[in-house]
Amino acid sequence: MNRIKYYIPVLLMLLVTGWLSGVSAQQADPGEDKKDALHLTLSEYVRMVNKENENINAQYYQFMISRENITREKSVFEPELVNSFQHGQETIKYSQEEEAYMPFSTINRRDKVSDNVGLAVRGKIPTGGDFKFSYTEDISNDRALDEGWEYKSFYGLEITQPLLRNSGITSSAGIRTAKKDSDISYQTYRIKKIEVIFNAISSCWDFFGAKQKLKIRQDSVKIAQQILEDNRHRYDLGKIAKTEVLEAEAGLAKRKPLALSTAQEVVSTENRVRSFISLSDVDVDIDINIREEFERRDVAPDFDCSMETAFALRPEYLAARCKIEKENILLKYAKNQRWPRLDLNGSYGLNGLGNSLSESRGDAFDQDYNTWHVGIIMTIPLMGDLKTRSELKAAKHRQKQALLELKAIETQIANIISTSVEDVFSILSQVSYYTKARKIEQGLLDVELEKLSSGKSNSRLVLENEEDLNYAKEAELESIINHHKAILALYLAEGSLLRRYGIDENLARVF
Repeated sequence: MNRIKYYIPVLLMLLVTGWLSGVSAQQADPGEDKKDALHLTLSEYVRMVNKENENINAQYYQFMISRENITREKSVFEPELVNSFQHGQETIKYSQEEEAYMPFSTINRRDKVSDNVGLAVRGKIPTGGDFKFSYTEDISNDRALDEGWEYKSFYGLEITQPLLRNSGITSSAGIRTAKKDSDISYQTYRIKKIEVIFNAISSCWDFFGAKQKLKIRQDSVKIAQQILEDNRHRYDLGKIAKTEVLEAEAGLAKRKPLALSTAQEVVSTENRVRSFISLSDVDVDIDINIREEFERRDVAPDFDCSMETAFALRPEYLAARCKIEKENILLKYAKNQRWPRLDLNGSYGLNGLGNSLSESRGDAFDQDYNTWHVGIIMTIPLMGDLKTRSELKAAKHRQKQALLELKAIETQIANIISTSVEDVFSILSQVSYYTKARKIEQGLLDVELEKLSSGKSNSRLVLENEEDLNYAKEAELESIINHHKAILALYLAEGSLLRRYGIDENLARVF
C-alpha cells in the first residue's frame, strides 16, 4: 500500500496528460505569455498573408504593368492634333514668257513673301486605314507686282486604306496580344500567390506540430521529475535502492534536452509563420487556431473531380491556353504580312481664294472649287520578302511549341493529382495505424503502472514505457499533420487552394 501511495501522483499525471481519446487538438503555449498576442483563425491568417506578403504584392504590380501595356497598344488609335506655322520668302527670276508680258518693267525677278498656317487631325481607324483631316491658310504677297496680300484656304480629308497587308483586324493584333500577355501575367500572379499561401499554411501546420510536440515533451519532463522526487523520498526512507534514484535521474536527463530542442523548433516555426505576414515584432505572439482543421477527416478526394477542377483553376494550365491563343493571333498576323502592300488612297478638298481671310474661307465652300483624287499604291518585295517569310515560319513553330507545352502540362497535372490523391489515402491509413499503436502503448504503460503499484516493476520500466508512449504520440501527431499537408498539396495540384480558403478570384476576364 505504501508503494501505491507514492506512485498515485505519477499515475494521475499520466492519466491527465495522456491522449486517451486521441491526439488533443488544443494548441499549447510553449512558453510564457507575451505582452501582446495576435489571435487568428487559419482563414483569417491566409487572408492576411494575401494582403500583407511582399512577394505577392510585388507580383501584383508586375501584373498591373502588363495591364498598362494594353493601354499603350490602344494608343495606336488615338488621334493627334498637328499644328504648323511657316514663314518664308521666295526670290526667282522671271521667265521669258513673263518678261514678254511686262516689256517696260525694269525688274527681272519675283520677290514673294508668304505665311502658312496648318491645322490637322490625323489617326488610325479600326479597319487599319489612316485618315487626315486638315485645314491650311496660305497668305502671300508678290512685292514685284505690288498687288497686295493674297489669302488661300484649304479644307481636306485624306484616307489611305490597306487592302491586303495590315488590313482589317490585323491592325489590332498588338492590342489583342497585349491582352493575352496580361492574362498570362495574371496567371503568373496567381502562381506566386498560391505558392506563398501554400508555404504559409504548411508553416502553420509545422508551428502547430512543434507546439504539440513540446507539450508532450514538457509533460514527459514533469512526469520524470515527479518520479525522481518520489524515488528520492522513498530512498531517504530506505525503501528503495540507490539505483532507482539514478535511473530516474537518467530518465529526466534524457527528456530535458529534447524539450529544449523542441522549444527552439517552436520559435523557428513561429518566426516562419510571422514572416509570411511581414511581421517582425517579436513582442507579438502569434496564435493560429486550427482546431477544426486538425480534427477534420472528412476529405474524400476523387481523381476525376480534381482533374476537372484543375482544368478550370490551375494557373499553369490557364496560362498555357492563353499562350496558345496569343500564338494564334501572331500566326494570323504573320500570314497577313506575307501579302504585298496594296493601299487605296483617296482625298477630297475645298479651295478658297480671296483678298481677305474671311473671303477665302467663304470661297472654299463654293463647290466649284474642289479637288479630289483616288489611287492605288502597290509595293512588292523583289526577293519574296525574306523577313515576313521567316517570321511566318517562326510563328508556326511557336504555335506548335505552345500546343506541346499545353499537352505536357496536362500530363504533369494528371500525374501530380494522381500522386496527391494516393498520398491522402495512404497517409490517412498511417494515421489509423499510429493511433492504434498509441492506444497500445498507453495500455502497456497502464499495465506497467499496475505492476509498479503491486511491487512487480520499477521506475526504469515505467519511464521506458512512458518514453515509448511519447514516441507513439509524436508519430500519431506527425501522421495527422502529414495528412492535412497531403490534402493541402491536393488543393495545390487542383489550383483550388485560394478558393477553398476564401480568397476571391476574378477568373471571368480570362477566356
